[in-house]
Amino acid sequence: MQGTAGLADVFALERRDDDTWVGRTDGVRLPQLFGGQLVGQSLIAAGASVEGKDVHSVHTTFLRGGAPGVPVTFRVERLRDGRQISTREVSAWQGERLLCRSIVSCAIAADGITHSRPAPTTPGPDECPDIRDVAAADGGLGEFWEDFAAIEVRLAPDVPGVVPHSASPANGVWMRSVEPLSDDPVVHRAALAYASDLMLMSTAVTPHGHTSGHERSLASTWNAVSLDHTMWFRGLPRADEWMLFEHTTPMAGAGRALIEAAVFDARGTSICHVAQEALVKPLNPLEDP
Repeated sequence: MQGTAGLADVFALERRDDDTWVGRTDGVRLPQLFGGQLVGQSLIAAGASVEGKDVHSVHTTFLRGGAPGVPVTFRVERLRDGRQISTREVSAWQGERLLCRSIVSCAIAADGITHSRPAPTTPGPDECPDIRDVAAADGGLGEFWEDFAAIEVRLAPDVPGVVPHSASPANGVWMRSVEPLSDDPVVHRAALAYASDLMLMSTAVTPHGHTSGHERSLASTWNAVSLDHTMWFRGLPRADEWMLFEHTTPMAGAGRALIEAAVFDARGTSICHVAQEALVKPLNPLEDP
């Protein structure tokens, strides 16, 4: 379980009316609300307003930090309902404080072109160490990371060499929900969204000497804040089965880093692509002599 709430509880929003929902925020002891949770809860709220279509993309802009332990109200605006596509805007509020806005697009299943990049060659999850075992060398993950127990995380070994679309070797991470989830497709997309926001900051500073899994040293060395989070879904992913995230960082500058993740199921099928921009700065920058 995750702190005081598992994923099933996090995504069990309380309905106030057809387009207003309230979600709990007591799952993780972070200084601010976890962005992946806000994205996932926004997907749940949007999906409840659409019938016969599945979420295929979400574009979230984070505007203000949220206070842990204070419920969040999700307000859905129905922007468009077409034959193939429905579009929703979801705003997340704590009182009069707007935390983020998400544009969520839902589509019917349709025939058409299909292609995907191949999955990376990496050991399976049973052959990869748990992140907690890797972090033991640093004295553990730290109190914040320990609360992310709803997601099992295993780290694949680094592949030597820099991939063409990244400034450093790709980071392979296996993740899945610890608890079984319902068969509702939007719940699995929400859980995937939750997991997708883990480990991105670690990848952002890999070109600058950070080693994935040592999250305690990351928190003590770097200040990182998500600016936005975008996801494109493919097929019907199950977040309670193993998913392989291949994290890359194609560029950074002016204190901002772009991080991407290609996501595959255990059979090597592409199920999602993730992109995030974040403010990333060292906590103790070196002084010029």
